Amino acid sequence: MRLQTILLLSGILNLTGCVVADLDSSNYRYVPWIQVFQKVDSTGQTNIRERKEALYSCGVDRSENLDDKNWGLNIQHGNETLKEGVDRNQRIFRCMESKGYQVYGFDECGPLKKPSGLCPN
Repeated sequence: MRLQTILLLSGILNLTGCVVADLDSSNYRYVPWIQVFQKVDSTGQTNIRERKEALYSCGVDRSENLDDKNWGLNIQHGNETLKEGVDRNQRIFRCMESKGYQVYGFDECGPLKKPSGLCPN
């Protein structure tokens, strides 16, 4: 009986260790939205002020604080439908690309815990 209890507890502890090992929330925190836009000829050294001006000229409202780490393009504005929001984002992406920016995905930038080096600023 005692041996069965020890084996059962050992199994539970091992299982818990395996499950908890990847629950580190810092694995899922990514760079701020603004950092996914990187100048093609200077990826990783993009001029921050120029990027902000490019985003504003591409349709981002000037009242939006691009320095706020919570800023993002996923937010719907006013009575905007989901389709209108997606279309707005696509227009901004195309405009930024026409200005010489690469739009990286968050997976390409990597999590803050282990960044890829593509989106440091």
